[in-house]
Amino acid sequence: MACELEPLSRTYQYRKVMKPMLERKRRARINKCLDELKDLMVTALQAEGESIAKLEKADVLELTVTHLKKLQRRNQLAVRPIPTDQDKFREGYSHCASEVSRCLASVQGVDVTLGTKLMTHLGISLTNYEKRAPLTILVPQAEPSPALSSASSGYSSASELSPTPSTSSRNSSSPACSTASSSSSPSPRPQGLLTIAAPSGPMWRPW
Repeated sequence: MACELEPLSRTYQYRKVMKPMLERKRRARINKCLDELKDLMVTALQAEGESIAKLEKADVLELTVTHLKKLQRRNQLAVRPIPTDQDKFREGYSHCASEVSRCLASVQGVDVTLGTKLMTHLGISLTNYEKRAPLTILVPQAEPSPALSSASSGYSSASELSPTPSTSSRNSSSPACSTASSSSSPSPRPQGLLTIAAPSGPMWRPW
């Protein structure tokens, strides 16, 4: 009894023909990438002072992993620039603008034209702020306290703190001098100075 052969399906025939072809293409891609990676690694290692003549596929992959880890450690140890106040403001402004855009998109019944105008205005405002010159703040000088003004007045107006002459010296003074002193107009006193009244009687002296 003859054995009847079952007809092969088209899917099986396709897989039987295409699988080896796809495998060859995959291996060709792997080999091509490994060759390029080998050239890159040899160049990088020569720049670091290492000379490698021959590398196997496993060596190429291992050296690549080691080199990438080394670069990652360098980037982690690198000093990151400290953000300035302007950078912080720009970041916060952009975050707020994103929240506004998300809110406008989630709320129903919002006019699309209004939302577009609002986001355009926010973008223009940020651009104008970055073009603007830095803000300069003028701090007003603090006014001197009364205690300091009184102390300074005590040193500046020494004539006001001079002791009053005794009675005998008053009697011995000539009338011409008294007439001249009384007729002379008093000089204007600077404002803000402490005025001390002269004593009515003679000043007591310990000697």
